[in-house]
Amino acid sequence: MKTNPKTSATHDLPSVSVVIPTYLRPEMLLKCVESILAGSRRPDEILVVGRDGDGQTREAIEKLETAPHPGVVIHSAWVSVPGHVPPVETGARMASGDLVAIVDDDATVTPEWLSALVPHFADPNIGVVGGRVLVPGMPLPKLKGKPGCVSWYGKQWANLGWVGGDVSFPVDSLMEGNSIWRRKLLSSLEFDPVLNFDDAVMYGLDLCLQVKERGLKLIYEPRALLYHHSAPRAPELDRREHGLRLFCLCRNYTYIILKRFPLWRRLVFLGWWFLIGERGAWGLGSLVVDTFQSGWRKKRYVTQAWRGKMEGIQLRLRPRNMPDPPQI
Repeated sequence: MKTNPKTSATHDLPSVSVVIPTYLRPEMLLKCVESILAGSRRPDEILVVGRDGDGQTREAIEKLETAPHPGVVIHSAWVSVPGHVPPVETGARMASGDLVAIVDDDATVTPEWLSALVPHFADPNIGVVGGRVLVPGMPLPKLKGKPGCVSWYGKQWANLGWVGGDVSFPVDSLMEGNSIWRRKLLSSLEFDPVLNFDDAVMYGLDLCLQVKERGLKLIYEPRALLYHHSAPRAPELDRREHGLRLFCLCRNYTYIILKRFPLWRRLVFLGWWFLIGERGAWGLGSLVVDTFQSGWRKKRYVTQAWRGKMEGIQLRLRPRNMPDPPQI
């Protein structure tokens, strides 16, 4: 009996769910879903996860659920716990596809986005694939080091989402807002509630390091492009307060590295983190250099960064059954 190659290939394709965590952005949510549906490869399922009490978003989701989308199931789930991590975790547990993509609600994807991500999973050793993220109107910075990699002493090289080109390559971490995971892998990972603080910066790094611990590969695919747009933020999140942003970054990063690194790398990391550091997460060395170059104008930011580092250490040393400290 002859087999239709086209039918067989279609049957062998993994099913894909797209999880979109959302809060107070109904118009951006609709644009995000519209861009996904316009792709050359459409997902089998779109799961929108909102927060209880967000009536405007509920109305937008009802429009999506009742509109015809041939071949794509659109439905919703709701969480009551504030923060960015709970809706992502809920989506990871509830999604039904073989693969689960995570997309922020203030993003739009390009037509080839999903088509560029999915083929990588033909390799069973690949656990996660992530794509490029651009902000319209923002100039690209000069890239340094090895974006997406974590050095042996603990420095994470940033700005991976700005790396372009046509060649994919392995990394240590990906931008979680443009990523796709094996569903069974993602649902088995620990979503640490300690990281559900402010806008949960670095929670994706923690997930990626868990994947590395299991011996699976993470791949960056620059052809899977997503645009991140400026959008209203929840009232409790104010990115204009740069000091709070630095506190959160240093807090979460310190906690993650101390939790995921072996003992000898933790000791090396702490030495580098406090004695050298980097701009935005100053150690003594980088603080001296920055002071000579720009003066002592950043005193308040340095204080916030060091407070974040110290809280990260305290959180790692704290017994797990103790309550979380109050957010500042």
